[in-house]
Amino acid sequence: MFKSVFSRMLAAFTVILLLCITLLVFVVASGLFQESQEKELSELGVAANEIGFFLEEMQRISALPAPLILQSESFHSNMIGIADLTEADISVLRMDGVVATTSSKRWKTGQRMLSEETVDRILDNETPYVISNLEGALERRQLNSFAIIGDSDGNPVYLIVVTSEKALESEIANSVTQRMVVVAIWIFFAAMIIIFLISRRITDSIKTLCVAAREYAQGRFNVRVKVNGQDEITELTTAFNNMASGLAKLEENRNTFIANVSHDLRTPMTTISGFVDGILDGTIPPEEQQRYLQTISSEVRRLSRLVNTLLEISRLESGKGMKTLDFNVTETARQILISLMGKIDGKRLEVEFEGGDDDVFVLADPDAIHQVLYNLLDNAIKFTQEKGTISISITSKGKKALIKVRNTGEGIPEEEISHIFERFYKSDRSRGLDKTGTGLGLYIVKTILEKHGEEISVESVVGAYTEFRFGLSLSVGRPRPKNGDTID
Repeated sequence: MFKSVFSRMLAAFTVILLLCITLLVFVVASGLFQESQEKELSELGVAANEIGFFLEEMQRISALPAPLILQSESFHSNMIGIADLTEADISVLRMDGVVATTSSKRWKTGQRMLSEETVDRILDNETPYVISNLEGALERRQLNSFAIIGDSDGNPVYLIVVTSEKALESEIANSVTQRMVVVAIWIFFAAMIIIFLISRRITDSIKTLCVAAREYAQGRFNVRVKVNGQDEITELTTAFNNMASGLAKLEENRNTFIANVSHDLRTPMTTISGFVDGILDGTIPPEEQQRYLQTISSEVRRLSRLVNTLLEISRLESGKGMKTLDFNVTETARQILISLMGKIDGKRLEVEFEGGDDDVFVLADPDAIHQVLYNLLDNAIKFTQEKGTISISITSKGKKALIKVRNTGEGIPEEEISHIFERFYKSDRSRGLDKTGTGLGLYIVKTILEKHGEEISVESVVGAYTEFRFGLSLSVGRPRPKNGDTID
């Protein structure tokens, strides 16, 4: 019955609402009855004291004995008046429980109303008898108040008993309670309508998200969920749409990646296959085979580089094998420049190294940062014109090491800068200058730095220069290694 979220929410809210309304009505009704009883008890106590005071005053003025005064018309009339005013029955009892006089039609003078034991218990502690039937003297439980009249020595002579059903059947309390119940019913129905609408909106949004999720599972990432309002459901819907956009972009990148990999694999494999078949079937004469075998070897190395690069990208994206060590990044840059001196001398380039005389130590993965610097410097050499200049700057500022790699040359057009870090991206200009590249070098650089929590930026002026900049965390408060050694 309660399998859906909507039905469970509605049932839960209904139970909570009913409990709250019931508790509210109970507390208010109990408070009203208690207040009504306390007020009536106070009035009954005043009436009992007035009867006692009136008896004592008549004794003092007339000097008549109490039994005669109790039988007098004036006392009886006054007692009746007070009883009518308080809507109660008033009885004056002797200490043996016999009625001396009463305003009640149920009792008569000389009739026993209470036992002597009951009278004694009332004298000792009247509290249990405030709401009671006075040990069977009354037909049902009523509100009772008592007053004691004593003689000149202080000994109790008469017990005044005032009883009333008014507080136990309070018209005001009953009326207010009834009205509260009616109002509570209206509030309940109004609240149920609001709860229904809110619950329906939430569950409808969830259902819409489920439908969209099923579409995404089928690869249809163009589906979007309509966004309404400014609440948490809207935030969830917006996040869901953003996720769909991300998945669509990821799918597009995946397709592009597969297409690029397929192209980069198919081209050298086609070349290798064609040349091998030519050698085997004799199409290529023996005197030419050596040259074609060298081409085949070059293509095989290209395939090997591509596969190794793809494996490296997979390792980096999974985050495996990354380690943080304290090492000398300046020394790393020096070693890379030395390894690239053949290419540098081949193009007769000028090298500038700012901060090369001062060692800068950082906390990072030495092998990964070596690859970053190697890729950037190798690219700088490739895209620098003959007799141009490449420069590297390694300085420290605050808690960061600032690294810049710059080269003169044609630069990168502004519209291409946002794409150069994408996988397999190679502009028309770079394809002409870099025949052996895979278009993955800068993507690897960006991925490595992101794994270190860093970003890389690029600034380029067409026809002038290109400069890449990034930062690394300095090694602070640890022993610094020398000669490029690392410390675990």
